[in-house]
Amino acid sequence: MSLLVRKVDKYPLWSKDTAVPFLEQNDSPADVLSDLRTKENRISVYVLAQDKSNLERVVRAIAAGKDRIEHTAYIVFDSQIVSDAGIEIVEVPGETGDTEVNSLHRDLVLTGRKLVELAVGILRDGEQVQRILREEMVQLVEQGIAAGELPEVYRKKIPTKK
Repeated sequence: MSLLVRKVDKYPLWSKDTAVPFLEQNDSPADVLSDLRTKENRISVYVLAQDKSNLERVVRAIAAGKDRIEHTAYIVFDSQIVSDAGIEIVEVPGETGDTEVNSLHRDLVLTGRKLVELAVGILRDGEQVQRILREEMVQLVEQGIAAGELPEVYRKKIPTKK
């Protein structure tokens, strides 16, 4: 199976400590579902190398696609969680500024029940949620631009230093 990564906004809610009381009931906090917002019954994830050597590049590409560079939280989980929930994985090109990362994009095709199963599976068996702070993300984006992995236009998304 492969590793998948999803950007999340509600960083504290994905903490294993927060989820324990819910997981004991084979459930999840309702608020985490807002981080799994669907569009046409699908959510976006990206495939990672087994050694996670491309993790920073993938998270950087996702973060750089936003209006401005901010703290970015993400959660890594095994695709077995998706398979166990009977969720279809569809290969769809991503829309980041990094063409290599775009080739790693997948859509998960969901129903309401499968969405909840996915949330429970990620909370139970996924890795602990991680966050890259704004300052580090700015450096990663600058490195991506310098390496030609991100377009120069992304430089204007970098907050100016005060």
